[in-house]
Amino acid sequence: MIRRIRNTLLIFLLLIYLLFEELIWKSAVIPVIRFFSAFHLYRRFLDYVRLRAGRITVLILFTVPFLLGEIIGILSGILAARLFLLSAALLYACKIPLIVVALAILQNGKEKLLTFGWFELSYIWTIKQLDRLHESVLYRQTTLAINQIRTRLKSRSNLTLRMIIRLYRRIRYSIRKTEIRSRPHSIEYPIHPMSILF
Repeated sequence: MIRRIRNTLLIFLLLIYLLFEELIWKSAVIPVIRFFSAFHLYRRFLDYVRLRAGRITVLILFTVPFLLGEIIGILSGILAARLFLLSAALLYACKIPLIVVALAILQNGKEKLLTFGWFELSYIWTIKQLDRLHESVLYRQTTLAINQIRTRLKSRSNLTLRMIIRLYRRIRYSIRKTEIRSRPHSIEYPIHPMSILF
C-alpha cells in the first residue's frame, strides 16, 4: 500500500516535471532566451557577471530573481488550486523572465557561485537527482508516450488541414465553373486542372 502511494506520487511529480519541460520550457522559456539575447545591454550584463562581478555580487544577482520566481510560482499554484486558472496562468507568465535571468546568471557565473560550499552541495545534489530522473524507466516510458501522442495529434491536424484545403479548392472550382457558364455570349473554354490552384 505504501509502495503504491509512493509510485503514484512519483508519477504525479514526473508528470508535473514533464509538463514544465515540454510546455513551459520548450514553448516559452527558450523563445524568451532568444529574445533577450538579441539585446546588447543584456549581453553586456552577462559579460559583467562572467568577467568582472565578485562572487557575492553574483550570488545576490542570482538569488533575487530566483526567489522572486519561486514566490510567484507558489502564488500561482495557490490561485490554480482555488480554480482561478486564468489569473494563475498570467501570474506564472511573469515568472518566465525571472527564470531566464536566473538561469543566465547561473550559467555565466557558475564558477563563482560554486565557491560557496553550501551552493556547491545543493547544485551537485540537484544535478544528480535530475540525472537519476532522466535515466529512470518511468521517465523514458512517459516521455515515449507523450511523443507518441504528440505525433498522432500532429498527423491528425495535418490531415484536417489537407481536407480543408481540398474542400476549399473544390468550392473555388465550382464557383469559377458557375461564373463561366453564366456569362452571356461567352465562349466557354475548358478549365485546366491546375487553374484551381490560382
